Amino acid sequence: MVITLAKEHRKRAKRRLKQRPEKLAELKEVLADFEQFCWRMLKIKTKDGRIMPLTLNDAQREFVREVFEQIRAGKAVRIIILKARQMGFSTVTEAVIYYLTSLQEAKNAFIVAQDSHASGNLYDMFRLYYEKVPEIIKPMSKRNNTKRFTFENPSVKPYEHRLNPGLKSKITVQSAESRVLARSETIHYLHASELAFWPASKKKKHMLSVFAALSKEPGTLGVVESTANGMDDFKQMWDAACEGENDFTPMFFAWFQMPDYRKPVPPDFEPTPEELELKAKYNLDDEQLQWRRFTIRNDCNGDPRVFRQEYPGEPLEAFLLSGEGIFDNEYIQSLLEVLGKPGARYEVDQVKGKVIRADSGELRVFVAPEEGKRYIIGADTAKGKTGGDYDAAYILEERTGEMCAMLRGKWDTDLYGKKLDTLGRYYNMALLGVENNNTGESVLNTLFNTCHYPLLYFAKKGDMGWNTNKVTRPVMVSDFKEAIRDQLYPIYCRELYKECLTFIDNNGKAEADSGCNDDCIMAYAIALQLRQVAGRWFDWYAKKQQKRAESRDDYNEEVGWI
Repeated sequence: MVITLAKEHRKRAKRRLKQRPEKLAELKEVLADFEQFCWRMLKIKTKDGRIMPLTLNDAQREFVREVFEQIRAGKAVRIIILKARQMGFSTVTEAVIYYLTSLQEAKNAFIVAQDSHASGNLYDMFRLYYEKVPEIIKPMSKRNNTKRFTFENPSVKPYEHRLNPGLKSKITVQSAESRVLARSETIHYLHASELAFWPASKKKKHMLSVFAALSKEPGTLGVVESTANGMDDFKQMWDAACEGENDFTPMFFAWFQMPDYRKPVPPDFEPTPEELELKAKYNLDDEQLQWRRFTIRNDCNGDPRVFRQEYPGEPLEAFLLSGEGIFDNEYIQSLLEVLGKPGARYEVDQVKGKVIRADSGELRVFVAPEEGKRYIIGADTAKGKTGGDYDAAYILEERTGEMCAMLRGKWDTDLYGKKLDTLGRYYNMALLGVENNNTGESVLNTLFNTCHYPLLYFAKKGDMGWNTNKVTRPVMVSDFKEAIRDQLYPIYCRELYKECLTFIDNNGKAEADSGCNDDCIMAYAIALQLRQVAGRWFDWYAKKQQKRAESRDDYNEEVGWI
């Protein structure tokens, strides 16, 4: 078993089943198998109002399997779920939490729903679990209110508490509309339900509060699940999980994984070209397509974009933009699906002046430098704001425009400058153009005065770096759009395409949607602009090197004569 069965349950089971060892063995088997526990012990209210055993569907089984595999592995379980609407993940998460809390001693569970109505529904779910569970595993419970189940001896007599205290476990259900959450208690099992729909003004504060209270010990559980709601904190948390930047296991569940999402097919049913494409892509049947038609027409105001947010077929569909996208996102997704060359990871060691293989390095190399080839680096700098922005740089081969490497991370300006110096020298003394907006001047100062990098781009004499302004930005965006749309040059970077999905027209200005980044886009756009003028810079540098060599030869000859 993945749990330690509480003394209260062990004593009751032995007392009641003492003369029936086969029933005791059967009970142990049920308690050791969570899916059997759900079907044999828990009841739910179905959509048509019936009280029925909890039978897990395939998506719920996949989630449960992940939870208990991590518990058995001795991990602190952290899972984030992106899902279509009404797939039953609140039901199964509450079942897992009830199982872990009502069968063990001294466990605290904390559930947060997006509003008071939803928290009331989740509390009713726990109450039904408790009311319908067989008496042999029903823990003692004090009088409960609309926020908490407390599993302990309800007696007011101290000696009875000492003799039989009960579990001393509890389940608390609250709304994210509350002013304060979980300030003074340790949480063992946490469920953040529909996180994307928590009140925006309280979301960050509540997330910090509940995750700080969540125990980091093995066997603890933190589940975040939600339907998407634009580019918000949930989206950032999901992206971080997918990139391995936090310890949450990302789990996505598409609408067609829900067995109920199908409708009878009418005799005149004829799939559209779009439906035929979806059918082939996701292996759908006509009943699922008919359900999709009905839902778009009746629940989504006839808008397939709304359907994709509420009932996504893949993660990238889920997050709608607040403005009109610069690109056709379906086209960008098709490019992502066939993207090759994931690239090897390296670390740029600015102290040793080397590029070193490292599995978690900040440099992704798609094509290593080759002798005799010339390279360009376009570098975007962070805007100096706390928390969000990245430094990013792309390396392109000058003749073909092929993407060779991508550097991305968060550094102090002097460290970023030194990393760019090391990277530029590694790529055959690349032409290095750094955006001089925001913190760029400080990065350029390090490159020029500390590192003495010899091939820095100057917009004009005395003006180091690339300046993004009202004149240059529209040209950059236009050339970038053309490069992406027409696939002019080989591109291997997943992060660049993902930023394209959230690059919008905001009242005439092309920029990242709220809560998103465009550092990769701007770095690549700078590199494309440098490539157009790189030839004369390389010619200038070659002449400079030649003059230096000639001067050195003259000096050597003069010294030799003396």
